[in-house]
Amino acid sequence: MSDRGGTESEFELATIARLEQLGYRYTPGIELDRPPDEVVLRLRLSKFLARQYPDLPDAAIELAVLHFIRPDGVDTLRRNMAFHERLVRGYELPLELVPGHVTHRLVYAIDWEYPERNEFLVANQFPIHGRNDRRPDIVLFVNGLPLAVFELKNPFAEDPSVHGAWNQIQHYRNDIPQLFDYNAIAVVSDGVSTLHGMWPANEEWYAPWKSINGINAEPATTASMKALLEGLFPPKRLLSYIRDFIVFQVVNDRITKKGAKYHQFFAVRLAARKTIATMTAGRERRLGVIWHTTGSGKSLSMIFLVGILRRRVELGNPTFVVEVDRNDLDDQLHDEFVAARSLVGPVEQAESVEDLRRLLQTQGGEVVFTTIEKFRLREEELAHPVLSLRDNIIIIADEAHRSQYGFLQGYARYLAEALPNARRLGFTGTPISFSGADTEEVFGNVIHTYTIGQAQEDHATVPIFYAPRQIKLHLRGLEVDAALAEIAAQLEPSEVERRKLRWAALAAAAGAKERVKEMAADLLAHFLDRTSTLRGKAMAVCMTRENCARLYDELRALPGCPEIKVVMTGNLAEDPPQWSEDGHLTTKAQREAIKERLRDLDDPLRIVIVCDMWLTGTDIPCLHTLYVDKPMKGHNMIQAISRVNRVFLDKPHGLIVDYIGIGDELRDATAKYAKAGDKAEPAPDISSTARPLFHGCRAEVRELLPAGHEYGGWRGMAEIEVEDLYALVYGSLADDDALRNRFLQAEMRLSSVFLLVKHLEDCREFADEIIFYQRVRKQIGKAAPGKGKVRQLEEAVRDLVDDSVESNGVVDIFKVAGLERADISILDDRFLQTFKDRPYENLRLKLLERLLQDELRRREKNNLAKYRSFRELLEATLQRYHNRLIDAAAVIQVMLKIREEELREQRRASELNLAPEELAFYDAVAENLSKVYDQQFLTSLIHDVVQAVKRNLKVDWTEPHRDAVKAEVRAAVRRVLRMREVRREDFDYLIERIMEQAAALYADWPVAA
Repeated sequence: MSDRGGTESEFELATIARLEQLGYRYTPGIELDRPPDEVVLRLRLSKFLARQYPDLPDAAIELAVLHFIRPDGVDTLRRNMAFHERLVRGYELPLELVPGHVTHRLVYAIDWEYPERNEFLVANQFPIHGRNDRRPDIVLFVNGLPLAVFELKNPFAEDPSVHGAWNQIQHYRNDIPQLFDYNAIAVVSDGVSTLHGMWPANEEWYAPWKSINGINAEPATTASMKALLEGLFPPKRLLSYIRDFIVFQVVNDRITKKGAKYHQFFAVRLAARKTIATMTAGRERRLGVIWHTTGSGKSLSMIFLVGILRRRVELGNPTFVVEVDRNDLDDQLHDEFVAARSLVGPVEQAESVEDLRRLLQTQGGEVVFTTIEKFRLREEELAHPVLSLRDNIIIIADEAHRSQYGFLQGYARYLAEALPNARRLGFTGTPISFSGADTEEVFGNVIHTYTIGQAQEDHATVPIFYAPRQIKLHLRGLEVDAALAEIAAQLEPSEVERRKLRWAALAAAAGAKERVKEMAADLLAHFLDRTSTLRGKAMAVCMTRENCARLYDELRALPGCPEIKVVMTGNLAEDPPQWSEDGHLTTKAQREAIKERLRDLDDPLRIVIVCDMWLTGTDIPCLHTLYVDKPMKGHNMIQAISRVNRVFLDKPHGLIVDYIGIGDELRDATAKYAKAGDKAEPAPDISSTARPLFHGCRAEVRELLPAGHEYGGWRGMAEIEVEDLYALVYGSLADDDALRNRFLQAEMRLSSVFLLVKHLEDCREFADEIIFYQRVRKQIGKAAPGKGKVRQLEEAVRDLVDDSVESNGVVDIFKVAGLERADISILDDRFLQTFKDRPYENLRLKLLERLLQDELRRREKNNLAKYRSFRELLEATLQRYHNRLIDAAAVIQVMLKIREEELREQRRASELNLAPEELAFYDAVAENLSKVYDQQFLTSLIHDVVQAVKRNLKVDWTEPHRDAVKAEVRAAVRRVLRMREVRREDFDYLIERIMEQAAALYADWPVAA
């Protein structure tokens, strides 16, 4: 645990007080009686089960307790999944009430139907013994089960931030993994930002909780912790969340734990309530519409909704028909449901018209996926046959828009004929105005709305920006529209045929060889420049399959082109054989393999070219650029551009590069969003939006640094001038932790927004200034031991690539501070004498603190008590220095003392002819046995013992479930003791001390080896 100031304690106590107001009972963690390495309060769980099931004998209650608290699984995530399954679905307890006759009784560790019958307990500073002993700030128990953990940081201090709280959860995962066998929700907060998430998730998936009542978003003036606690943690809501809004998705051997965000939680609960009320009240077929912007998790919302409705007895085992209007969307959604089948039940996918008709003539209980076109007629049919008259069939339409409306003719009519009594629920990612007034006529009123502006503010999606780079279309020397009208007038076709001709003529113009060649060169140059500073992938969209193939050929002919693929269906009877040779004509399985490669950030496949496929329902989070050479508008355009709005690592935005001119359609979409009540633009123009944002971020950074200096002019300076400029900046930031952290945040924003404007002439000229700030940030990391996150690049956003900088402008911060070597070997008496003769005193102390802290942390495993005491001595001394109670020379004196002691340990290991890790084992046993065995015998014994231990270690060997591995290690040690003829009475002592030290030293085996 980090040192706690009074204000952090006050925040902790205020959080507890809020929970008490919600009905939780408070007990200090230290007062909870249980073995120190156990996190379940067994007695409380046992008492709850005895109250719930008074007819069960004590032995049965004890057996039930054991099964709830000992979930199966080879690792923490699998045990957590097994525990969650048993918690939600109950445990089949075997009973032998009559001798020789075993029956089973379903028991639950939580009373889900009557929340008031459960015990809700909040404890703070809950001590847990593990690889390292830890005390989580707050743990919430339900019937003795630790289902939520809170990590808090001082709301009145600049550092550490909410990231520091999240980072501490990661330490807990390693140090006290047993807590996460049972954990449902993790909460991190610095008072300003409060986020909730699933404990295995990366930081970008932790999210705020913005609503208390599910209707209104809380204003910024509402405390973030208040919104979370009152919105999610009332006991009844907490149980609802744990039971219905957490899912473990399993794909092959990979498990992903996901939990709902606030907009999903409230929307699904409203939809479930509306569905149940409507279906039990009468014959109304319309259940309503959920409008959640594309990319905000509609698939997961559907999963949670189905999970709730399928277990409601009053619905009579309903069938869910999930229907879409595209095959790729059908596959994507189907795969999501299959991965979550533990929550949604059996999942089927209709492969044909006949298959769909077969699947819908059942008694219910399944989820059936289909495209709407499978509700077509056979050749001989005039009307669609009735497949089922059941009124508990629920049709869930994904992207509820025009394809659902054709009740006079078309697939929607046939669906209605096939399932005349089915209920209809719509999900859409675009405003209802895109689909017309028919949406509410078909599906009912809007149940819940989550707009693009809300999603971006909550970081559920990233912003999208628009960059026009049109390449002129040449068509018979006339304007395109006029030429197309001329063609149409000559042939006098029907309206549909006229549109086909217009499209074909436009596609031919777009696919002209010279134009495609020009576009390919521009696209590749843009992509290579963009990915030099932003890791990720791209998608290009063309009008026709022919144009896709042409663009592929032109790109492949260019030097430096990365691996690219065309993704489209084919017709072997008509398509050119060359398309097969180039790999353009792919099977479904091959397309899925390409998709998985594109999702892998490290896979060399960088760009895919598509015509229609993958423009809806395809999640590729690392996709950050969409090159558009196809006219689109309305719903289809919003769906397509949303391919690049997925959250991924520190990806700051998605970018639409327009080669054909969809700007007017985007502006029209913007107007419709505004009309629908969403002020955010789907994709604002870079030139009007990002440019002022960039200059604002640049001004923000400059305000934090010493005034009167030209930070972008370092290339023209002499080496001494550059060194002095860096030193000036380092010194100003090292003296003020709050200022340093403000700079780090401002620089992160500036570097991210520069990715959008670096192609603009009036912004690119500031590249050297950006480079200077980035290098300052890199060097700050060397002077900030143990502080919050210094932005980790090499994830998505990278520093500017400029090879020439490496030999011109890089300054060694240690050299600037007067430290000749970046290691602690410089600490000696001579250094103490010269310390005050050099400038940048605070900077040198920061660097030395970093070096010594890193060294102590590295060596702490060798001797837990000694090096921990060294670290505590250093921290206490530095605190006195910062409080101006001692001068810098006194700090250096303490550093010298620690360094001398460390050198003494090294010399002693050398004298004993032991490696540093062997010395730790020697010290563990020598104190009590040095009078029984001589030094040579003990050192030789320890050498053999350590080798035997290391030969028998395995990954995660210290985990509670790895008792067999620990037994093997003990047996190996015992064999060495026998071989070396150690006295039998010393075996137990030696084995216990050796195992204890091995657990401390090799907990992270093989990393620590």
